[in-house]
Amino acid sequence: MTVSIIIVNYKTPAVLKDCVESVISIEKDTEFEIIIVDNDSRDGSEDVIKSLSEKYEKVKPVYLKSRISFSAANNMGFEESKGEFILIMNPDIIFSEPLLKRLTESMISPANTGAVCPKLTGSDGKFQYRYFQRYPSVMQFILFYSFAAKLFENSGYLKNKYLCDYTINLNSGKSERTDQIPCAFFFTRRDIFEESGRMNESYELFFEDVDLSYRISKKHDLKVDTSMKVTHLGGESFKTDDDYWLHGRFIMSMIKFFENNYGAMRTLLLKVCVYANSLTVISGEYIKSIAGKKNSYRLKKHKYLISEFNKTIF
Repeated sequence: MTVSIIIVNYKTPAVLKDCVESVISIEKDTEFEIIIVDNDSRDGSEDVIKSLSEKYEKVKPVYLKSRISFSAANNMGFEESKGEFILIMNPDIIFSEPLLKRLTESMISPANTGAVCPKLTGSDGKFQYRYFQRYPSVMQFILFYSFAAKLFENSGYLKNKYLCDYTINLNSGKSERTDQIPCAFFFTRRDIFEESGRMNESYELFFEDVDLSYRISKKHDLKVDTSMKVTHLGGESFKTDDDYWLHGRFIMSMIKFFENNYGAMRTLLLKVCVYANSLTVISGEYIKSIAGKKNSYRLKKHKYLISEFNKTIF
């Protein structure tokens, strides 16, 4: 049973090297290939990838000449793959124990498993609940992404119901069902990935994995196998970016998810909430500016979101 590991790299050569070498140094009992898709990094990543491919025959590089979406890059990597099993993985994942053989076993039994992930832990050793979220809803936006979010940020009940899956029993030593699995580490079978329609390339950034999980979960169970773990450094691709626009891209991708999966009425309701929220924030910041207390970053963030929102309407 061959596993094809697909890693999309964008300006993360250092962590990519550590990631690949951690896999190759540990995985001895499973046949695998590593397909690295460099998304036009132009930062020295190509030299690192070339060095890895020359050193390890398991590494197959794909160099893109222009930047494309994360989904499209992963689909391109899939086209180059040959494995019966597919692992979509971020370049900031570090293996500390053999996983591939046990993951294939988790996919085979029980038979209805559609995708699986080990415990995803940060460099602090703590499980990253925020990557195992509930599916998006209008209530999720209001409670956790609107101007009212601070009122609810300490509510464990609301967080579990609308934001993250805190019901995963991390000490069970077996596979636990969950709503969705992040593409930081998404292990599935080739036929299931094909059946789902592969990754939806209409997403520019964010919610690609949410959409993939949602489509697979209609027919199969998604699992976290708590008998194994992997380290996820998290967010390396965005550390050096001016990130005010990330909020806008995140919310616009949430709207895209609604459009793709929930229908016109729920999408319209979310759009109304998003627009009203940003207008409220912008108005509030202009009022605060009279007293010299304007939050320029917050204002810039929501003005950008409004401009992106308007592009989809006009």
